[in-house]
Amino acid sequence: MDNEKLPQLHQVVIGQISKVMQFGAYCRLLEYGNLEVFIPLREVSFGWIKNIHEHLRTGQNVVCKIIYFDRERHTIDASIKQVTSKEEKDKINSYKLERRLSAMFRQLAKSTGQKNIEELAALAISEFGTFTNLAKAVMEKAPGLKTSKLPAPLLSAIEENIKSIMRRRTFKVSYIMTLLNYNTKSGASQNNDIFSKISAAGVKLAYISAPKYRVVAEGDSYPEAEEKIKKIEEIMQKAKLKGVFSLEKEKLRKEKESVFESYFA
Repeated sequence: MDNEKLPQLHQVVIGQISKVMQFGAYCRLLEYGNLEVFIPLREVSFGWIKNIHEHLRTGQNVVCKIIYFDRERHTIDASIKQVTSKEEKDKINSYKLERRLSAMFRQLAKSTGQKNIEELAALAISEFGTFTNLAKAVMEKAPGLKTSKLPAPLLSAIEENIKSIMRRRTFKVSYIMTLLNYNTKSGASQNNDIFSKISAAGVKLAYISAPKYRVVAEGDSYPEAEEKIKKIEEIMQKAKLKGVFSLEKEKLRKEKESVFESYFA
């Protein structure tokens, strides 16, 4: 076995099921040139498995962990059940990021007039290990770039492309606002004035049901978005409301990650 082309013991990897049998399944590792590993039946899932086909199917992508090397027989065993939910999520995200960076590299190589694009891609992997590492090196202006054989125009294009993506990134925060006005004479008018000032502060307001409202703010960073929410408290202090006011932060479902969010978050 060539160690340079093999995953490490206990490493989490992405694979595609190539063959399902009664006693286990074979899986091709997508990041290692479709290197084939075996997943024993006992490592597919916790508990007794009556029918393996209820858990795995040919062509299915899985996240698994390398658990055993048999160097005499040239075989590798992997496990699905030993992968934690966090490991699975992190691996899927990093795999998707690497694929998108790989596609970006080839696209920018073509747009900058480079020849032999696949040779350049191989060179990038040889020098930096992954396209993710290359992106990090470019943005950090790492010393290794000075000795890189990658064309300077391509490296510049990668840097500008990353900066462009980051400039388009927006961050959102959402709160549930409780507003109960005890002023029976001019409460409605006062509320309308408050709502108008909240909108002018760059915060979106939506009615839920009395006395609940959803207030949402966006910015180029979370602190910037939160600063807009703080302005609501200032507005309420100046309004001298006689009643009930509170803000409770909502946990938003995470937005689709940008290409580089996993590194620049």
